[in-house]
Amino acid sequence: MTTLAEAQTSSVTNTKPTLARRIMRKVWEQRWLYIFTIPGIIFFLLFSYYPMVGIVIAFQDYNPVKGYSGSEFVGLENFKTIFNLPDFTNALRNTVIISGLKLLIGFPATILFALLINEIHQTVFKRVVQTISYLPYFISWVIAAGLWYKMLSPDGGLINEMLTRIGILNEPFYFMGSTQAFLPIVIFTELWKNIGFNAIIYLAALSGIDPHLYEVSSIDGASRIRQIWHIALPGIRGTMVLLFILSASGLMSAGFDQLWTMGNLQVQEVGQILDTLILSYLRNSGGFMGLSLGATMGVFQATVGLILFLVCNFVAKLIKQESLI
Repeated sequence: MTTLAEAQTSSVTNTKPTLARRIMRKVWEQRWLYIFTIPGIIFFLLFSYYPMVGIVIAFQDYNPVKGYSGSEFVGLENFKTIFNLPDFTNALRNTVIISGLKLLIGFPATILFALLINEIHQTVFKRVVQTISYLPYFISWVIAAGLWYKMLSPDGGLINEMLTRIGILNEPFYFMGSTQAFLPIVIFTELWKNIGFNAIIYLAALSGIDPHLYEVSSIDGASRIRQIWHIALPGIRGTMVLLFILSASGLMSAGFDQLWTMGNLQVQEVGQILDTLILSYLRNSGGFMGLSLGATMGVFQATVGLILFLVCNFVAKLIKQESLI
């Protein structure tokens, strides 16, 4: 015979809704949120996940006429082929060098720029500086490259005119055709175009720091430099780590738009990167084999980027900082 307490417990257990019912009830209560996510889900399925089917091209002797199912499977032969290509080796080296310089110079420069703007207390002047720094970001690289080509042109270019008049140059210099000058131009134009916009995230993080911390530190006699070092930088440390992970994971992408529009045959030795090489093989290979090799380079690039992302994220967790996953 069951006791009265056991009977009551059994009755409560039987009337308690099952896990499936609770989930369905929760979904129904938030049905409009799920409905609003449907367009975004469809977008990513069509333009992010469905194109991943094309990865199979990297492992085939792909023929567009035969398609995925009819093309011959060659395994890792395409990867062996690209690793033996001199163009691929040169493009890989250039990609790492350009991306590394952009990261080593651009990442701290953006933080420094955000800190400097944050120290401006005159509202009008601060807004003017921010607006001027943001504007280049909204100019496409096609237009930006045309502007810099014009300013650096040896035939009446503004930069050459200034340098020759003040005596630094004896005669006009073709900057965009020099392998020595091209790399500094790439790094400088990257900063010119993106530093203002990239600083927005750091400015938002800086605005979230409690202003009382600055007041207390000033009472204790801390200078502005010490306030930046002990309050501002620790306050945005999490943001810095997250953005560094994202930047480091993009080491295999040196900026296709910039290098494609600013590069030319004279600086191809230092300006050819993986992105531009992939497009060159896809467009000018002279045969279907170029499609497979271009896809293979893309798979290699994406795989290395994923590995870098996971490594940086693991290191961030290891030192007990913020991480993305």
